[in-house]
Amino acid sequence: MSNHIFIIRFKHFNTIVSLLLIIAIWEALTRILNIPSYILPSPLQIAITMDKYFEYLLMNLGNTLVSALAGLAIAAFFSLSLSILLSYSDFVRSTIYPLITGFNAVPRAALVPLLALWFGLGFLPKVLTAFLIAFFPILVPTLTAMITIEKELYELLLSLGATKSQILIKIALPRAMPYFLSSLHIGLTGAFVGTVIAEMIASSNGLGYVILSSTSRLDTPLAFSCLFLLTLTTIAISKILSIVERRVVKWAYRAGV
Repeated sequence: MSNHIFIIRFKHFNTIVSLLLIIAIWEALTRILNIPSYILPSPLQIAITMDKYFEYLLMNLGNTLVSALAGLAIAAFFSLSLSILLSYSDFVRSTIYPLITGFNAVPRAALVPLLALWFGLGFLPKVLTAFLIAFFPILVPTLTAMITIEKELYELLLSLGATKSQILIKIALPRAMPYFLSSLHIGLTGAFVGTVIAEMIASSNGLGYVILSSTSRLDTPLAFSCLFLLTLTTIAISKILSIVERRVVKWAYRAGV
């Protein structure tokens, strides 16, 4: 147990050291090459900018965070619900799934102006864009896990008198939970990407709006501050999801992993 804890701490230590090394090299290169801040700001300039605009950045981060998490929650709910429906009926799956796959090929950024036209500027287009990008990456692994029960096991359960609904609820759904929870990490990234895209096109707040407005003024340190906050926030939420995943589907992981 103590060795396992030591290994985990050592891995975190390696990550922190690597990050600090990258920051140090970045800072040194911007100084040695005398790179203008409007092209590539140094980490020190970004830190100064974040301190200067701390409250402004925090407020816009809150707007982005609420929209992204709302879109992710809706995507998770619909993905799980639709996976249950599609795995239960082969006819429904063969009818609806190709339509969903085809829609997934449509660039989401192209839909943002239409969403703004239909629902106005602000919160709703951001949530819908986050939902549209996060939905498919959650649906696919969840549905695949539900419909790939071994043929021998499926036939055995039927021969023992299990109904299709019982197999779905007691076998397919628990089997799919690790995949569903794991896919939320990809959905989270997609939700933030969708929110930022929508904020650049159809919003007057949020980090996406700040990135767009700051780059138009060549205020690159402010844009990098937004990117840093987005990265840090995504990592933090992903870590929380990992903890929840380990607690909920602890049985799905090998001991010591």
